[in-house]
Amino acid sequence: MNYTQIAVSAVEALIQNGPMIVEDIKALLRPLKEGREPTADEWAFAEQQLDAANVQVQQSLIR
Repeated sequence: MNYTQIAVSAVEALIQNGPMIVEDIKALLRPLKEGREPTADEWAFAEQQLDAANVQVQQSLIR
């Protein structure tokens, strides 16, 4: 796979996973806007979602 193909795959994967990533960011911004730290559950959810998105992006680069 050449550089252009890798770059295109990466951008496509980010676009596909963009909504999930944005929701995770919003979920972490919510408590900060409320003047509090994210709870353990909020952190765990965000990490789980971001890990899943990362796996999908990485897999798209392997193809």
